[in-house]
Amino acid sequence: MPIIASTTSLSLGFVSNQNEHVHNKYSMQHGRIPLNGSNKRYSATILQSTTASTSSIVREEIRYIAGRRALLLHPSLPPSLTTTSSDEPNNAFPCHAKHPPLVVLGGMAQSITNWEFHLSYLAQHRSVLMYEPLGQGPPPPPENIVSTLDQYYSDVSLQRQGEDFWKVVDEAFFTPGSHYYEQHSLNCGDALQPTIDVASFSFGGRVSLAAATLQSHRIRRLHLTGVGAERDALANVHIACWKDLLSTDNDTVEDNTNHSSSNSSSRLRSFAWSIILATYSDQFLASAGSERIKAWVESVCQNNTEEGLRAILSQAHESSGTNTDHHSWTPAAMAERIQTSKSIPKCRILVGSKDTIAHPSQAIRLAEMLHVSDDQVDANINNDDTYKVVDGCGHSVPMEAMRVWREDVLQFLNG
Repeated sequence: MPIIASTTSLSLGFVSNQNEHVHNKYSMQHGRIPLNGSNKRYSATILQSTTASTSSIVREEIRYIAGRRALLLHPSLPPSLTTTSSDEPNNAFPCHAKHPPLVVLGGMAQSITNWEFHLSYLAQHRSVLMYEPLGQGPPPPPENIVSTLDQYYSDVSLQRQGEDFWKVVDEAFFTPGSHYYEQHSLNCGDALQPTIDVASFSFGGRVSLAAATLQSHRIRRLHLTGVGAERDALANVHIACWKDLLSTDNDTVEDNTNHSSSNSSSRLRSFAWSIILATYSDQFLASAGSERIKAWVESVCQNNTEEGLRAILSQAHESSGTNTDHHSWTPAAMAERIQTSKSIPKCRILVGSKDTIAHPSQAIRLAEMLHVSDDQVDANINNDDTYKVVDGCGHSVPMEAMRVWREDVLQFLNG
């Protein structure tokens, strides 16, 4: 849910991660990869590292994929390896069997910008996609809006988000003409299987659970952070607060006619302060200081819409028992449905010990619900394999303990 600005003046690796900064300076070369049979074009930016110990990556420009704002990164191959014929597999390419593509989804008030620091590390040996589910991120292009933003976000339910997830994944990785599809065809001898790995946080975790509920056989490994089976009473108070802060019900007629723009800005700003204060540990916030937190608030306001966030809160954040229409899409209900499917992905959950949005006990409960042993029989839970409680962190483990989160993801995916 929370957000951290990633700008030249605000590093993602602030406070406890001040030693985590980008060690490599990149020179950029721009190229375009056309889509076969389409007038669309993939725009790729190759980032060539000046540090020999760090691999280069291919970074496609942020663009819309299946209607969602997205960023794709791929491991780079030396020029001599990009011309291998399809009948001569290239062991240097991260072929699907060993390194399937990774999809990364962030929290409710986050955008792609907040995760780019993580993505460059995750893409060293696999293709990585991050996109903003419907309701997240900046407003869509004007041509996509039929009438108002409220109407554009009229359905951001988790079922809709799960359906969108697979449309984005298929266009990004498994459509002829996409960079990943063409490189796999060129360099790998094995058939391309339409399966992926997922690493997701908070609201993004709910979206990835919805995707797994619809097509569990296509997810090999699912890494969740800050997601519990159900919310406790305090978490429900936070959700109620955010809904009220973004609600237009308290606006007077005069407000609606004369001051709608200023009201919207005020609502979004109040929401930003509240969600930041609720999703980081007190120690982390104190170390950051008020001036830096103000900059994060500005980033939330600049990179999100009130309408999109309001829709997510009203449609995709219900708790079990409060709305029967959403009951089958709570994390606990989705976990039960995933367990009844024929193919269950291997799952792991991280949670902060001070998380007040997804209490550690509820995250552990969800891990137990999603756990499947190697023989599909033994129900004993191995804590080291299924979940980890990160001491001292609040809800935002990927931002408070960046290296811990990233290394846990990579170890889980590569294990």
